[in-house]
Amino acid sequence: MIDLDAALAHFWHPVCTLSELRSTDSGVGPLPVRLLEQDLVVVELDGAPVAMADRCVHRSTRLSVGWVDDGCLRCPYHGWAYDRDGRCVDIPAMPDAPIPPKARTAAFDTVVAYDTVWVRLDSSSDTVVPACDAFGDEEMKTLQGDPYTWPVGAPRRVENFVDLSHFAWVHDGSLGSRELPVPPIPEVERVCGDHGAELRFAFDPPIEPPDDVALVARSEYRMPMPLTVDIHFLYDDGRRRDLWMTASPIDPGTCRTFWFVSRTDDLDGDDRAHLAFQDLVLAEDEPVVCNQVPRAMPLDPGVEVSVRSDKVSIEYRRWLRELAAAAAEGALGGALGSPVARVVADGLAS
Repeated sequence: MIDLDAALAHFWHPVCTLSELRSTDSGVGPLPVRLLEQDLVVVELDGAPVAMADRCVHRSTRLSVGWVDDGCLRCPYHGWAYDRDGRCVDIPAMPDAPIPPKARTAAFDTVVAYDTVWVRLDSSSDTVVPACDAFGDEEMKTLQGDPYTWPVGAPRRVENFVDLSHFAWVHDGSLGSRELPVPPIPEVERVCGDHGAELRFAFDPPIEPPDDVALVARSEYRMPMPLTVDIHFLYDDGRRRDLWMTASPIDPGTCRTFWFVSRTDDLDGDDRAHLAFQDLVLAEDEPVVCNQVPRAMPLDPGVEVSVRSDKVSIEYRRWLRELAAAAAEGALGGALGSPVARVVADGLAS
């Protein structure tokens, strides 16, 4: 059995939006979240979010039911207070006694990017938050969609975004047509640079856009490894629209997807129409994607049968296997440092 989670722990994953954190009663948390089967608490201390294990080391009460007090997160059971490094700095029942060195909970690397809180559980590898080109681009209007949780593994959710042959069947009339079921076989590249490792390919849809808000146009796909997809839709009249997503692995069979849609046109138009199209696509995908068995993507070759039209998926799974193997060997950096712009050869190994 290939263990991908050990590799995923080295990467940055979103756990909540800033608006979710600031929607708590205090405006700064605490907010319970879950990442790679670990219960975490996100809280803003000293002006910046931090993620810790959601457990007081004293009697194991969840810190997420506590509160912020004088720059610390205080446990509601016995009042132990933790600083942003996870170190207990106050035990009210023992005000004059030294605090035991073991009185600390795990704190993890935490950053804010794209109005979203990201966490990395294992900091032993030099990984970066995946790029989102549209965010902050003054020529584009960017909308943050509501995150959603599906009972499917994060790699399967990502794979669905880049599965070209499903458009005709799942999205008949919105993104594809069942009368045109044969997708083009794209050239896939591996690219490794300052912004991390990516798969890249282009796709020309076989149908015309069904309406003004449909994301149907020549598409340039970038897949920042391991769980992000960034699609640029390039229209003949010069417009550009983007769809960016990343799937955060709650556990092997559950993920939470964070996403943005951006556009250079219709800047003063009704944003609801653009978000509604994504709601339509999600409603078409959900009953299919969430009924894959098993919910976790099987990476062992031969468990699922692949064909030539699955080329993007084949290469994506291959790279995930390489990351898992490299993490097991303590050499994840090497798996991310493949030659720049290497064209991937055709292959059918699933």
